[in-house]
Amino acid sequence: MIALVRYQFAELGHSQRYLPPVLVHLGVLAVLSRANPGPVLPGYAVTAASSLLVSGWLIIALAGISGPEQRAVVAAHAGSFTRVLISMVLTVLACSAGLAVLAVGWGAVTHGAHVPPGTLALGVLVHLICSAFGIAVALPCSPLVIPRIGYTLVAAVVLLTVALLAKWVPLAFPLLFALGTDTAPPAVLAQAALTAVLLLVLTTAFTAWRQDFGMRTQSTR
Repeated sequence: MIALVRYQFAELGHSQRYLPPVLVHLGVLAVLSRANPGPVLPGYAVTAASSLLVSGWLIIALAGISGPEQRAVVAAHAGSFTRVLISMVLTVLACSAGLAVLAVGWGAVTHGAHVPPGTLALGVLVHLICSAFGIAVALPCSPLVIPRIGYTLVAAVVLLTVALLAKWVPLAFPLLFALGTDTAPPAVLAQAALTAVLLLVLTTAFTAWRQDFGMRTQSTR
């Protein structure tokens, strides 16, 4: 799996498809640092929302680098496409973890005052939860499931917006709303973490099944 993750990092790095979402995230951090800092948790709510969108963007970008033939070759060497897909998810999670540390550290620096270590750890955790939501929601919209880029874009925009802003869907909104009010109830945090993990597992399994089904269909033609 380590070799597969390194391969995915190389693919993403050589393609330079990571640049647009990362630059957008840095732009959000820059704009936020110029505004009135206020409490630290509401600031983390903004950057965590950005992390959700960026992680979704990254997984779609990574999934679209290779064509069906190259994916079939990599899957044959890896043993299954499921392993390849898991390596994609781990790669984007690793990128998201780096961006989470950057966002939390940036927020602590711009506030100037001492931020407790517990608050910093909470900030990183919230960013990772939102990143997991972004990957989970964007995977079924990726070229692995929806081959046409126009449909991928529309589906991703709709689902990421729902995950981020819909009050009636218990995804990222309850957690971000709580942070926006400068609170972080443990129950809300635990519910968001469990939901993000479960949703990520389900959409990863669905995407792997869909891709394996497509490969088997093409091989029988």
